[in-house]
Amino acid sequence: MKKTKLIKNKKEVSAIPKNNNEKIKLLVLDVLKPHNPNIVNFGIELKKANGIDNIDISVYAVDEKTETVKVVIEGSDLDFDIIRDKIEQAGCVVHSVDKIAIGKKLCSYQLHDLQHGMRHL
Repeated sequence: MKKTKLIKNKKEVSAIPKNNNEKIKLLVLDVLKPHNPNIVNFGIELKKANGIDNIDISVYAVDEKTETVKVVIEGSDLDFDIIRDKIEQAGCVVHSVDKIAIGKKLCSYQLHDLQHGMRHL
């Protein structure tokens, strides 16, 4: 199985395995971006990538020159390479892939739902 490579500070980091038979439905990405473009314009441009149905972007850290955002992307057949290229064209960097859903439909549970159901002995 081939793997795509994610460039992070000029180091190659394994990203998402490529398998043409599987369809990515959800990506949650941690992205470092400059203040310009703002998240509205960044989201509008990112939405132009093939296969994206919905995008949710939240800013969770801000410093003098950059913002760290969580980008949640849903679609029927997302192409990580195209999405990463769009992000980089906006002057941003993907720090990590924090969550991925692959298959016929999105999973109906959230991680916090599972943790609440666990009991510690």
